[in-house]
Amino acid sequence: MKHFIYFLFILMLLVSCQQNTSVQTKVSATTRQKQIIGSLTNSEEQLQKPYVLLISMDGFRYDYAKRYGAKNLLSFKVKAERMLPSFPSKTFPNHYALVSGLYPGHNGLVSNEFYDRKLDLTYEIRNRAMVESPAFYNGTPLWVLADQHQMVSASMFWVGSEAPIKQTYPTYYYKYNGKISHADRVNQVIEWLQLPEHKRPHFITLYFSKIDDLGHRYGPNSNEIKEGVLEMDSTIGALVQRVHQLNLPVNIIVVSDHGMLEVDNQQVIYLEDMLPKDMRVTPSFPAMVYSADSARIDSLYHVLKQDTTRYHVYLKNNIPKRFHYTKNLARIGDLVIMPKPPYTFGKRKHPIVKGNSTHGYEPHKSLAMGAIFYATGPAFKPTNLTTFENVHVYPLVAHILGLPYPADSIDGKLEVLKPILK
Repeated sequence: MKHFIYFLFILMLLVSCQQNTSVQTKVSATTRQKQIIGSLTNSEEQLQKPYVLLISMDGFRYDYAKRYGAKNLLSFKVKAERMLPSFPSKTFPNHYALVSGLYPGHNGLVSNEFYDRKLDLTYEIRNRAMVESPAFYNGTPLWVLADQHQMVSASMFWVGSEAPIKQTYPTYYYKYNGKISHADRVNQVIEWLQLPEHKRPHFITLYFSKIDDLGHRYGPNSNEIKEGVLEMDSTIGALVQRVHQLNLPVNIIVVSDHGMLEVDNQQVIYLEDMLPKDMRVTPSFPAMVYSADSARIDSLYHVLKQDTTRYHVYLKNNIPKRFHYTKNLARIGDLVIMPKPPYTFGKRKHPIVKGNSTHGYEPHKSLAMGAIFYATGPAFKPTNLTTFENVHVYPLVAHILGLPYPADSIDGKLEVLKPILK
């Protein structure tokens, strides 16, 4: 009898330990995600406002949905033929253009990588100190605009959301962690929308990188991209269904930052062979060369411009107006080198193979750089849009949320997208 009682005791102890371990695992997973929560609550005025969920699928080219049959996206009320990225068609400049309403040449992020002469700092997208520094971000991103009017916001990743721009973060936000699953990201958005109304965010951003990752590795015409597009479309469809079940006036806008183009892997541009080793160079699109020696810059310019096939080269004071590089001049190189599609920059230690693809090219000159814009929800009426620039998304979202802003403070114009509203 004693042995039987002892056996039961041990069994109960093991079950208890397993339950505790399960709870600890769940808590640890949540802790690792590190949601940061502010104290702002919605004002009485903002409680009456609708909701906007802005979703980005990085690198989702304008033609992927139709080409690969993304039925959920294609069922949205509003469908754009193409949304034009801002120059350069890179991830960080364009994500910030979408939420600031400013071209990269005006919003501060002139490229994914650049040098700032005044700060004597180089901004790189993988440098946490730079990404989290407000010194690099101009304008009033939508979550800051919301905060200024006592409206709660939330960000499941977005460029700029981790920096105290104008001393302000989104009310709820995460530091970027690509290991957080798509399901967990969606679950968090739903949890935010289920909060008590005073704490519930009216503006939410959500970001996915999968399509960009697949596009770079396998190319826009690959089976891997097709599978990825259908997977993401399924994720969007499930999210829309769950949002509808909440019975809230949520407007969903799905965008991307740029498209994708398979590059020429034979005639690669090796900047390391072309530029002096002692000059400061940031090799992202566009490549920028910085030097206080104007004579050396002029000499280098005359040498480089002999190649008229693979790239354009510009002196800082002769950059085309279409680049909108008219402000933040401390960040613009004395020489700007821009490859022509399908040519690209490369490094000899990392050979470019067939299938490798990239982006960054001039959006107005490369159809493949085209991004997506789909929208659905109570604010919208069925509309097929022609091509438009991404800076116009900002005034659209601000208008839906009823957030006033100085129209002359941004590049975007409400009248461009106002016709899609009821």
